[in-house]
Amino acid sequence: MFNLSKLDKNTLRIALPLIASNITIPLVGFVDNMMMGQFGSAIYLGAIGLGSIIISYILFSFGFIKSITTGLVSQHSGSNDYKNLIISTYQVLFISMVISFVLLFFRQEIIYFSLHIMNASNEVKQSTKLYLDYRIWSIPAIFIRDILIGYYIGIQKIRLAMWISIVVNLINIIFDYYLVYFLNYGIEGIAIASLIAEYSIIFFVFFAFRNNEIFTSKMIQWTKIFRWSSIKDKVFINIDMFMRSLILMTVFLYFMSIGASYGNLTLAANTILINFFFIFSYGIDGFAHASEVLVGYAVGKKDKNLIKNSIKSTGKLSLILTFIYLLIFVIFDDNFINIISQNTDIINLASYFTYYLYMIFLFSFFAFWLDGVFIGAMKTKLLRNIMIFSGTSFFILETSFFGGNNDGLWLSFLIFFGLRSLFLSICLYKYLKDNKFLEN
Repeated sequence: MFNLSKLDKNTLRIALPLIASNITIPLVGFVDNMMMGQFGSAIYLGAIGLGSIIISYILFSFGFIKSITTGLVSQHSGSNDYKNLIISTYQVLFISMVISFVLLFFRQEIIYFSLHIMNASNEVKQSTKLYLDYRIWSIPAIFIRDILIGYYIGIQKIRLAMWISIVVNLINIIFDYYLVYFLNYGIEGIAIASLIAEYSIIFFVFFAFRNNEIFTSKMIQWTKIFRWSSIKDKVFINIDMFMRSLILMTVFLYFMSIGASYGNLTLAANTILINFFFIFSYGIDGFAHASEVLVGYAVGKKDKNLIKNSIKSTGKLSLILTFIYLLIFVIFDDNFINIISQNTDIINLASYFTYYLYMIFLFSFFAFWLDGVFIGAMKTKLLRNIMIFSGTSFFILETSFFGGNNDGLWLSFLIFFGLRSLFLSICLYKYLKDNKFLEN
């Protein structure tokens, strides 16, 4: 039986609600796959897989917005600097809305280019475009959702963050079922359901402004929010994290594209397994967010012992959760695959490649956890540089050494996560040894 310290219990208080809410995100993808999988065609599963990875490429390239908000808010909260807490939150919102405008303005070019570089059949591409034409309009709402959730996580109002995510994703699942099964909308129904669900965040924004004492009790001049000397630091932080996230999602996009070149069956099998990976990653991300909050708060208070203990607590509990995930998937993987598809060829192919997935679980948990640690400390250049090296290594390995089949693709993917975990662990050791977490 594990002995839980007071800090461990606080870590669980933060992480468990986030794990519960995070898991609902890939569950939406699971339901999407299940809906399309019932039609018995690899084309529908492949289209959902490509559409999801393309929209995820766009969104997750800017997915750092939530983490940056959490890191900044937790540091300001730790130093009791509520004035700059509000300014930072509004500045991140402003930056994200500018990004949204640019992405929507060039939406047709983005969709065309994304489909052009994917090695999928014409049938899959046509269905994918139909999905993306609707789905891309959800970008501004998703950014607002991430900022609001990041803010609540940063001030440790975890239950509010949890309920936002759960409610939005439940709305998505309900509309999935209604539009596909009752109105027979097909793949466009999946996209419209997501669009409706994401814009439900508007109701939570109204709630936040009416009920949050920090926003209602502090008067901030708008000129301070738009002052370049203040906003430029957030821009540079965002550029570092954008590069990191862009490389990460390029790896995922390339993985799906090369898998698609091996045929619709391989694409469908990889889609199922990547969704399982997302279920794992979103769950373990709960402890990454806990790391962001606790480390950021400790850095704000300039408490070296609290920094070390927060890292130790979140790391230990992340490892325990990883083994729980691994045990569940090893026992029930065939059941999960059979729920999604009734196509025997897809089932057999997905089952064959599951051992790569389980190795990735073990190799990647360090990367997820330590991302949270270094984001909480705002060490964004470090994260950027390690991602550049790991991503470059992935492409070199896949194209020059292991390319040509799906085994080589998965092996390169596994090494990518292994390198990230290795170098982040080395940096953690050096930062703790030299007390570098409090350096600017």
